[in-house]
Amino acid sequence: MSANLDETSLAQRIVLCCLADAEESGTAPLNTAEIREAASERLDREAAEEMGHLSEADVMRALNGLTETEIVDESRPDDRSPVGKGRPEYSLTVDAGEVSAHLEGDDRVAPLLD
Repeated sequence: MSANLDETSLAQRIVLCCLADAEESGTAPLNTAEIREAASERLDREAAEEMGHLSEADVMRALNGLTETEIVDESRPDDRSPVGKGRPEYSLTVDAGEVSAHLEGDDRVAPLLD
């Protein structure tokens, strides 16, 4: 797994921070809007000012790349109501603690971990 994590982009690592925190807090899976909101909250922190922000397209590209690995799983909810719009939901397929521990070694994203 660490080989896959070593090959991730900065945007993918930010998304992984959000997913790992959601897994650890029991709020996973998350849809793209929830991931973008979580990423924005993290990036708005003073410690992460130099990173900028992730657009919805950035989040989608990051998720598309991550779902091609064995790290993130994409699923479609059974409820395809107009409110939820059947958005895909994403969750980690590996231990969130392992992902967090690996990401803590990256000075660029370590401040984003809760």
